[in-house]
Amino acid sequence: MFKVLVLQSLYNLADEAVEYQVRDRLSFMRFLGLGLEDPVPDAKTVWLYREALANAGVVESLFADFDKYLKDRGLPGDGRADSGCHHRAGADQPQ
Repeated sequence: MFKVLVLQSLYNLADEAVEYQVRDRLSFMRFLGLGLEDPVPDAKTVWLYREALANAGVVESLFADFDKYLKDRGLPGDGRADSGCHHRAGADQPQ
């Protein structure tokens, strides 16, 4: 599920949009390790996961660890924790 937040951050996607894009793009499915027949996390699941991480106060450290992982492998790190975890705070809350 963390990889979903990475995609959401990189592409500036709302919860509903990331759900749609994972269903639509083979590259997103491959990045997430999903096959064509595998279930895709829905928007509410993404929101609940992000909220649980935020409430636990671990979002910043997870993105920092991911950024370090990328940099250690010579890839550009982005440090976009705020984009991925606080994406339109409250706007995506399920009704």
